[in-house]
Amino acid sequence: MYSTASGSSRRAKRGKLRLMCVDSICNLEQNHQENPPNKYEFADIKDSCRIEYNGESIEFSIKQLINIKYLGQGCFGSVILTQLEHRPDVIFACKRMTLEILENNDYSSQCDLRAMRDVGNDRHPHIVNFYAALIDLINGELVICMEALETSMDKFYSTLHSRIQPSSNLLDLFIRRLAKHIVLALDYLKSKNLIHRDVKPQNMLVARPVIFKLCDFGICETYNDSLSLVLHRSMNYFSPERFRGVYSYGIPSDMWALGMNLLEISQGYHPLASQPILSYLSHMNNGWQPDIPLTLNQHTRDLLSILLRHNVNERPRHYSDILSMPSMISVEENPSDDEINLVNCVLDALPSETSE
Repeated sequence: MYSTASGSSRRAKRGKLRLMCVDSICNLEQNHQENPPNKYEFADIKDSCRIEYNGESIEFSIKQLINIKYLGQGCFGSVILTQLEHRPDVIFACKRMTLEILENNDYSSQCDLRAMRDVGNDRHPHIVNFYAALIDLINGELVICMEALETSMDKFYSTLHSRIQPSSNLLDLFIRRLAKHIVLALDYLKSKNLIHRDVKPQNMLVARPVIFKLCDFGICETYNDSLSLVLHRSMNYFSPERFRGVYSYGIPSDMWALGMNLLEISQGYHPLASQPILSYLSHMNNGWQPDIPLTLNQHTRDLLSILLRHNVNERPRHYSDILSMPSMISVEENPSDDEINLVNCVLDALPSETSE
């Protein structure tokens, strides 16, 4: 429950805060050093809103959001499971980000809102849904209300391997369906002229019966193969060319990140997670290639192999190339009973989390 403040105090804060955002159509690569990014103000964002939620029109204010539990940390902000006061059936995953003041030229944290509005309103089956954006004047935060799913893939795969230990065939099918859903999400972003740039298990969400969605668009950027300023991504999923000082970032870089994710999820650990930083860099600079688990079938191994080609020019440049591979074509539209049971078993076995 949020604390209240006097009207004068609230008006004072309102005067100090302006919500600014990088315009996603501006070319950050060409003029970031010479000129500040294009900026604009979201005049329509207030401390209350009206949304459509499961077919119902609901109006609420920021003061009616009740924190349930901490979910994790995204780009530039924390994510909290939240319910609406007196409406326990209305649940959001709320991302809270500190508002920037006008004099501060670092507006990148607010790009998450622009990207969510661009891609989260279309109800794509593999992109997390966007509901609303609010301003919390008491805490000086932008609050993005999104669809709440069961858990993130980093928590899911840990329990999958430690508690469930599925058969090789079932794990293989799980990996292929996950890959297909995430590739469809990335392909949708590309249709919006965007690349994600932060594909990792924490940004893959899981829902029943067997649905995987992509989230966290804080460093999503207009597609461009030139210099890309990526300061907040996890190094574990950097493609080799990034470590060699070749700063090009495009679809092949997200392809590598996807391959590393699938490999990590399939075996239950990141192949280089235990390596010291200098050793990790050495591996990336000297042609490291992963040992793909033999327990996966040949088509799935082929998928991981092509995603993890060390030479950037040998990786696919179009998501349609991936979707046309046998490993993807063989994934049925509807999940099998075995897949549904697997996901249910893992979600039911997840460790309980402490409430906020």
